[in-house]
Amino acid sequence: MWSRKSAMLGSLAVSMYLLGLTLRNEQLVTIAVVVFVFLTWAALFGGHADVASSGRRSEEWSGEEGLALSSVSAMRKLSSARLFEDGELDVTLRMQNESPLPKILEVKDRVPEVMRIKEGSNYILMELGPRRETFIEYTLECPLRGFYSIGPVAVRIQDPFGLFHKEKEMHVYDDFLVFPKMEDLKETFVKSRVPKIFTGAVNIRQPGPGSEFYSLREYFDGDSFRSINWSAYARSGKLMVNERERDAVSDVIIIVDSRAVAETGPVSRNALVYSTRAAASLAKFFLGRRDSVGVVVYGDEVVSVDRDTGKKQLYVILTKLAGAVARGNIPLQVVVNRILPHINKGSPIIFLSNLEDDPTIINALRDFRARNFDVTVLSPSSLEFEFDAKRIDRTGYEVMKTERDVLIGELRGLGVNIMDWEPDMLLSTALAGARGF
Repeated sequence: MWSRKSAMLGSLAVSMYLLGLTLRNEQLVTIAVVVFVFLTWAALFGGHADVASSGRRSEEWSGEEGLALSSVSAMRKLSSARLFEDGELDVTLRMQNESPLPKILEVKDRVPEVMRIKEGSNYILMELGPRRETFIEYTLECPLRGFYSIGPVAVRIQDPFGLFHKEKEMHVYDDFLVFPKMEDLKETFVKSRVPKIFTGAVNIRQPGPGSEFYSLREYFDGDSFRSINWSAYARSGKLMVNERERDAVSDVIIIVDSRAVAETGPVSRNALVYSTRAAASLAKFFLGRRDSVGVVVYGDEVVSVDRDTGKKQLYVILTKLAGAVARGNIPLQVVVNRILPHINKGSPIIFLSNLEDDPTIINALRDFRARNFDVTVLSPSSLEFEFDAKRIDRTGYEVMKTERDVLIGELRGLGVNIMDWEPDMLLSTALAGARGF
């Protein structure tokens, strides 16, 4: 590709050649021919920028094979393949000149549009010496969950005279995953009415077989001598036994609305962003309490994570939530009909939705309540996001707010624990408001 300098020289040579022919001046024609020869030689000298695999791999440097562009190779290393929202990702791009000649390089590493470069730069213009290497280091801020990829590497190589350059994209990609950030919860006020007894389960504040102390009571025939509290016996003169707190687990179902309407509002402040963060926080809390947690995400399809326990389950849930995309318009009733036969009796159900553009919500939640499920609804209102962003006026906001309040009142009348979740409200506060604490 011609640079501005080569274009100016070419234009000058053409002008001198035509002028020399017109004036029959051999010196001008000769100079023009010399300039043409020089430009031709410079173009041929710098015109060998074909892409080819370097044929080397490195365990330390991730991504595809290093790719070569006119004896220049690129490899990239990420500080982590998984991180949480608002986390930082350190990126190091290694550029190597494998030829015996110096190279003038202009390099730009493509990053996702939603990312912000906090430190360093993903662009550099430099002269890279023969058989030398250099490193481009920068730090990305990752404000939004999702699956992302860094790459390709856009490279422009200039010839030593700055007359011509070659542009190529080196297809070196590295993928990484951003999980929704989580809030530490101390209590959710959500417990199953029909807990299941399992070894190593959690406490439900009822006396029974377990490991945690609950209370003292008098000794009865048949009680184990191991449960006698000898200190209490020494103080009172009566045989007293330790009552343990009953251990149990609950099945908890979290439903996340990821329909297209869930993305109404700014990119970083909408119902889907808040819902995925709340679902991740709740999953972490319940799994830490050793409950069995299942997640259902619906939009253009119904994606479910079967109930399970443990750290592995949290990773699976976070991955599904990170990949949730706002699209489609499946009604809640379809989701309820599909999952209702597979939910254990008494399982708490937590529904995260902005409650918009779905006429089946009332009937769907009524079906849950008719089967005596404990239903909690946290509803981040898209009206608040739109009004804060000044996309709707005060009159329109008040009208739609009234309609929303009527819907919330109807759901409360069904026995649903519901909270109109304001954008700046902590999740723990919203849960306490929904449960009436």
